[in-house]
Amino acid sequence: MAFTPTPFLCTDPVVLLRDQRHASRLFVDDQFRLAPKFKFLFHVAFSINPAACKNINLTQRHRNEIGMLVKSIDLPGFEVTVETANQYNRKKKIQTSHKAKDIAVTFHDDNMGLINQLWQNYYSYYYADPRSAGNGGAYARNATKNFSSIVAPYGLDNGSSLPFFNYIMVYQMARHEYVSYKLINPIITSWSHNKVDYAQGAVHDNAMGLAYEAVEYGSGLVSANDPLGFGNEHYDTTPSPLKGGTSTRTNPSFLDTATSATNAVEYLNNASTSVNTYQNSKTKLNAGSAGLSAGTSAVQQGVSGLQGITFPVATSTAGITKATSINLGI
Repeated sequence: MAFTPTPFLCTDPVVLLRDQRHASRLFVDDQFRLAPKFKFLFHVAFSINPAACKNINLTQRHRNEIGMLVKSIDLPGFEVTVETANQYNRKKKIQTSHKAKDIAVTFHDDNMGLINQLWQNYYSYYYADPRSAGNGGAYARNATKNFSSIVAPYGLDNGSSLPFFNYIMVYQMARHEYVSYKLINPIITSWSHNKVDYAQGAVHDNAMGLAYEAVEYGSGLVSANDPLGFGNEHYDTTPSPLKGGTSTRTNPSFLDTATSATNAVEYLNNASTSVNTYQNSKTKLNAGSAGLSAGTSAVQQGVSGLQGITFPVATSTAGITKATSINLGI
């Protein structure tokens, strides 16, 4: 907390270091309840309509993997339309409508081509152009001919009535909890395969734009299959090798909850004793001259130091400083 300097305030010479008390109380208290979330703790689940998808593997075998290949995704945003009314020369702000902003999604372009298949199924479901492109005469130069010569369907003339995506769920996770954003009736507004480049060593990705009609919010505890599809596939469930155990001097365990404090103090005391013994048993080098002087003759020069300068060293090795152990614990 900031304060005005005054001669009545002084520092405590015993306290050499303390944490940032304000940030600690705000972010650490109550098991990091108010600590900021990390951006990388998220999960995405796609619900694809099986009746609209030609490749059944997208809805059966690879349903969870599609969400796991999301590289980044925007969270929902909203824009409110506000008009200014003149009420007897008093300006009054009136909200008239609101709309949900489009969001951007980036996918890893996997070696299997799963994300590429997702787009191909979506594109060929809503639009007839990909199917007509395989017809040899569909794109012939016959635009000047009469209508009866054009028999291939184009554009939205593909007989698609059901939605391709039932919904898309985006989860944010922290402290074994989540908040969810359910995008209602999402449709793709843009798709880009991006570019390939011989000069680039980075991985390739695909970009997608999404529009949606509404957002349904939710929250809960992370558990089996909640968030939807999280931890079901390609998830490391092997227990961590780090665990508590019996503490010894050669293998101290600070995770032993019963004796962790005692073990830590004993370990530090033993370490300080070993360091002191080693330092006091070292043989000192030949003593140099007393005082700082500039040499007129050649002086042995090490890797560092000042040219032509010798530094004072102890002239006698009789007195040896003996350090004593300090009890750091209770």
